Amino acid sequence: MLPMWKRTLTRKVQRIFWIYLHYDFVINSMNDFKTTDAGVRCRFVPVTVDNYCRVREFREEQRITEYREKHRNGEVGFFAECDGRLVGSIWATINRTRVRSVVRMYMPLMPNEALIHDIVTAESFRGMGVGPFMVSRMALQLLSEYGVNRIIIDVSSRNRPSLRMMEKVGLEAREKVFSVSLFSTLAYHKTLRTLSHAL
Repeated sequence: MLPMWKRTLTRKVQRIFWIYLHYDFVINSMNDFKTTDAGVRCRFVPVTVDNYCRVREFREEQRITEYREKHRNGEVGFFAECDGRLVGSIWATINRTRVRSVVRMYMPLMPNEALIHDIVTAESFRGMGVGPFMVSRMALQLLSEYGVNRIIIDVSSRNRPSLRMMEKVGLEAREKVFSVSLFSTLAYHKTLRTLSHAL
């Protein structure tokens, strides 16, 4: 894992110029994915104004501000809780407007579409199925509780563990996409390839 100063610097640079090659996974209905349980007993707990600071149980103290801002900005967040301890988190951004909108500097969403992002599991709980558990539970929430029409999950082409996580949820990449952001604005977004099989 990168030190905090490197992550902060990377985020600052990305706000100026960011090239991103990613695979997009798409969920349109409950039939598009598998509901999976973790290898340890987990609860799926909403991130609220009363509990966002608990992120320090599995991430750095500095993340508290980030989670507070996500919640304040209307992003949908959940924690994975195991035996009373938080061991992971997942977020989604929903386009609640009536027009196409670009979220997180690179992802165009149509009205009532959602992007799942920032899937994080505590190091000591990796490999126990917590990530797939959170992805499947978030997809269920977005489709049933929030009534979204379509869910996108993007994964960097270099992130093999996350690509394997998508396979565990029964998802196959639909597209390979190239995005460029300049000054926090999407400058270029092109589908390089439409995929018909798993990676």
